Amino acid sequence: MAFFATKQDLIDRDESMLWNFAIDRTTGELNDTYINQALEQADDEINSFLTRYVLPLAVVPSMLNKLAITIAFYWLADRDQQATNLLEDRYKNALTTLREIGSGKRDLGLPVTDKPTETSLGKVELVQSNERTFTRDSLRGVL
Repeated sequence: MAFFATKQDLIDRDESMLWNFAIDRTTGELNDTYINQALEQADDEINSFLTRYVLPLAVVPSMLNKLAITIAFYWLADRDQQATNLLEDRYKNALTTLREIGSGKRDLGLPVTDKPTETSLGKVELVQSNERTFTRDSLRGVL
C-alpha cells in the first residue's frame, strides 16, 4: 500500500492527467492496479533516498507527498511511453531534491538515525581495539 501519496492526491493534483495515463480502455474507468503500482514505485524510490531517517516515518511531510505525486505521474506516463519533456524534467527535479534530502543538504525536520560523527577531515574514523594477544601470562615460560 502506498504511503507517501494516495490515489486521491493524484486526483486532486491533476484529475485529467490521471485519466489520460491510468484509464482502463476496456472499462472506461481508472485502473487502480496501474495507479497503485505507480504509487508503490514512488514510495520505493523515495525510501531509497531516506536512509538517514527512521522508517517508516510517523508523519509524511508535504514535500515528500508532492515528490511522490510527481514521481507517480511520471511512472504512470512512462508505462505507455506518454512521458513528456515536462514530466521528465519534473521527475529529474524530484530525484535531485531526494538526493539533497538524502545527503543532508535539505532537512525534513524528522528524527535521523544515529551515525558516527564526521571529523575535521570530513570522514568517519572508526577506532576498534582488540584484546591483547601477547600478555605476561600468555608468554610465561617462553622467555
